[in-house]
Amino acid sequence: MKSYNLFERTIARTLDSFPKLKEVTKTTYQYFNYWYHGDQNFNLSLHPQVKLYTPFQWSNIESESAELFFGYYDKTPWSSDMSRFVRHRLKDQNKVEIVVFDRYEEKSTVVGTSSIWSSQQGSMLQWLPASGKQKIIFNDLVEGKLAARIVSLTGKTEKIVFFPIQTVHPQGKEALSLNYKRLNRLRPEYGYAVSVSNFSSDQPLSEDGIWNLNLESETGKLIIDLKSLITYQPRPEMKSSDHKVNHIMYSPHGHKFVFMHRWLSPQGKFSRLYVADADGGNLKLILDERMVSHYCWRDEEHLLVWARTKESGDRYYLINIMTGNKQVIGKGILDIYGDGHPSFSTDGRWILTDTYPDKSRKQHLLLYEVTTEKLVEVGSFFSSLKFSNSNRCDLHPRLSPDGYFISIDSTYQGKRMTYILDISGIVNN
Repeated sequence: MKSYNLFERTIARTLDSFPKLKEVTKTTYQYFNYWYHGDQNFNLSLHPQVKLYTPFQWSNIESESAELFFGYYDKTPWSSDMSRFVRHRLKDQNKVEIVVFDRYEEKSTVVGTSSIWSSQQGSMLQWLPASGKQKIIFNDLVEGKLAARIVSLTGKTEKIVFFPIQTVHPQGKEALSLNYKRLNRLRPEYGYAVSVSNFSSDQPLSEDGIWNLNLESETGKLIIDLKSLITYQPRPEMKSSDHKVNHIMYSPHGHKFVFMHRWLSPQGKFSRLYVADADGGNLKLILDERMVSHYCWRDEEHLLVWARTKESGDRYYLINIMTGNKQVIGKGILDIYGDGHPSFSTDGRWILTDTYPDKSRKQHLLLYEVTTEKLVEVGSFFSSLKFSNSNRCDLHPRLSPDGYFISIDSTYQGKRMTYILDISGIVNN
């Protein structure tokens, strides 16, 4: 593995305060490293106990040349009984099809289309919880507005809510929303570029933030606004800055949610991590040491976060949100790979995560057994330089409900494609 060493990461942290210089330096260094370290013949390597399938092989249907992808790592493409999984099929740069693959009926069905999607999170496509594996929800453009569309497996629209979703409550009756137009201005690979009438990229801070959506009554209420976040224990770097919220996730039972407040200042990028009750109450600042990246819930009281602290630097931390206690996870094992997109298996035995491309443009897919501290590399995948920066394709690994399969998005064959990896040989060993 040709990962970036401590000296290189220290230089990267130093450049945090010079964002334009960092962007140019990072791109130049990526090209140099691939020229020096890259293997022109490499595209894929797999653990000997792992099998890889395309969605077409998984469903035993005829393959096609289309590009398929799912989206973010905090959602599952599988139905609860593992009989079906859902994907985006890229039609053109303006539209994606919502496709359901049925493993037992050996067919695929287009159940909808969306004209709003991002390269990182797609249309926030997911199964609607508590719908008996019969309904799917995703973001769409409806009557010139950002909206969430709920469809059945026949493709019939069951409901339209004129707010886009970010995360859906485990009971499936409510959701949380944010302003994807502001996201598009500040980080296009997460936002929506279309013109709409119900959101704007420069909405007043007191009228922008996090909305609670009632999916049954189709109404929304602003519960946390950006102005309040800025005045909450303010920092001097917040002046003359652009602010946003992102990466909202409900806890496993939906009692709380976590989110990131990030601002872009002349001194670079700064991030805070907050948790709140499901209704937005009891707001609590969890991390405030400039760098917070990806995270996941282990249970109702614990978060796993890639972040920075003065005591231990950049690592994975298991944080008790009630006490604030922080425990380093995978010291000298996971952190040598850097930032990733983590999640826990349902039994808490495994942490699944990935890496950004290393010096040779390999993305690594990792399983970490918590009790034994054993690290298993499930596979590594080539990512060409044309899939970098805002056009990148992260693996965004997602465990299946039964814990025996992983879904990833990858470009190792030169196009965006979803793959399914059978890891039963590893987890049963």
